[in-house]
Amino acid sequence: MILYSIILDALRNLSANLLRSALTMLGVIIGVASVITMIAIVEGGQIWLVSSIERLGTNLLFVWKKSLTVEEQRLFNGRSTGLDYDDSLAIRQKFPHLHVIPRVELEQEVKAGERHFSGDITGTTPEYSEARNFHVAQGRFLLTNDIEEWKRVVVLGKEIAERLFGSETAVGKEVNIGNQRLTVVGVMQPKGIVYGSNYDEMIFIPVTTAIRRFQGTDELQSMVIHVPKRDMMDQTMKRLHAFLIQQHDGVDDIRVRNQGDFLNAVDRTIWTFRIVLGGIAVVALVVGGIGIMNIMLVTVTERTREIGLRKAIGARRQDILLQFLIESVTISVVGGLIGVLMGIVFAYGFGDFVAQAMPGGGDWGAVIHPSAIAIAFSFAVIVGVFFGLYPAIKASKLDPAEALRYQ
Repeated sequence: MILYSIILDALRNLSANLLRSALTMLGVIIGVASVITMIAIVEGGQIWLVSSIERLGTNLLFVWKKSLTVEEQRLFNGRSTGLDYDDSLAIRQKFPHLHVIPRVELEQEVKAGERHFSGDITGTTPEYSEARNFHVAQGRFLLTNDIEEWKRVVVLGKEIAERLFGSETAVGKEVNIGNQRLTVVGVMQPKGIVYGSNYDEMIFIPVTTAIRRFQGTDELQSMVIHVPKRDMMDQTMKRLHAFLIQQHDGVDDIRVRNQGDFLNAVDRTIWTFRIVLGGIAVVALVVGGIGIMNIMLVTVTERTREIGLRKAIGARRQDILLQFLIESVTISVVGGLIGVLMGIVFAYGFGDFVAQAMPGGGDWGAVIHPSAIAIAFSFAVIVGVFFGLYPAIKASKLDPAEALRYQ
């Protein structure tokens, strides 16, 4: 009952100075709302980045030509060939369980009558569709027969098909790419912008057609290799790298990276954002705590005679300390609750703003975990206790006689 009466007395004192109490809470409200908002935006960003990478396929290894240093260029002069189509064939023969997807990138103009589009054209193989989780909506994707016979066939992204043929069916139509005439055999499903690349503007032709009819050399820009089992990724990456060095006569002029490396890089980046943004939010809470301490010190001074009177009629030191500590904690608790509500509102509102500002707007939203709310609210309570303790101790140590004489 004594504790209950102390709490009621503390609430009455706070409500008597409602405007001052509200202004004191403001720092805590802003701090808690900032913590929840920032954590929610960062968590949403992590999910968006990871899902963007995984939308392009899982269990993937990426192989490309390494940029050699000046010393390596001198050492490997005449021996470094980079990445070529024979490497992809050799990997298929050595590792038949792997799906090897060579890639050639061409910059060409595509024409269909009076309509045209200038952009990148990807020369690849049938395995690309499954490995990259990108399938056709109409017609078909590339076939093994297309690769073997260097066929003049092309598969268009959704936006390219609409740009070149409007509402007409693109499958079966012909387009000009450079000085070659190719038949459209498929149109891809809509995929949108993923990790900064618009997959609806992609154009696919057989890798051998790109090499023999356009590029004139066997050089590849990169290879994507799909590994059947995730637990084989690291072992396969090491074996593949060693094999390619052997294939290149001992020259280490290629780089092999695991998809997990990209995900780990995302995690490191997200943790950096968490620390920086979390630090800013914590500073806001600390500033709010300093505000609580200042106001409580003023309150102690204003109520010096009251404290002396309470002590004179029998109030103990711990009663006075508990009363003022409960007042500061009440400010932080109420401010924390309001901050939680505002943080949720701001998180979703600001999350939508961030989503619209990102490429492919709408994919990145806020994600609020209960743990984020618990952390923010707990920290607000701790701030109230920590910064309210000194004024409470000061009040409890006042001499009753001196306090009663205070004007």
